Amino acid sequence: MNYTNSLQSLWKEIRTYLELQKEYLSLEAAEKLSLLLSAMATAVLCIAFGVIALSFFVIAIAIWLTNIVGGVWSFVIMGGVMLLLIGIVLLGRKRWIVQPLARFVAGLFVSEDEGKEEEP
Repeated sequence: MNYTNSLQSLWKEIRTYLELQKEYLSLEAAEKLSLLLSAMATAVLCIAFGVIALSFFVIAIAIWLTNIVGGVWSFVIMGGVMLLLIGIVLLGRKRWIVQPLARFVAGLFVSEDEGKEEEP
């Protein structure tokens, strides 16, 4: 009789433990997802404001260049500069965009304990 009570008690403790682990995992996933979404929202806002600011700077420089090279050519020059910048970003996208983003996401989902190997 005592053996049966011990097994029932053990089974109850195991179920409680598994339920708590499930709840912990869902809370951890929610925390990491909220961090990821907030980082994405911040990035989108910064990029949007950066594009707007860059547009004003490009137009201002094009208008300034109008006095030097003429009306249409100043905008052609600025368009060429922007295409050159796009090419530079595309060439360096792995180092400047992909790798830092991968490190950020990996840092969110891989805890410090999992990333380190145990030393002998």
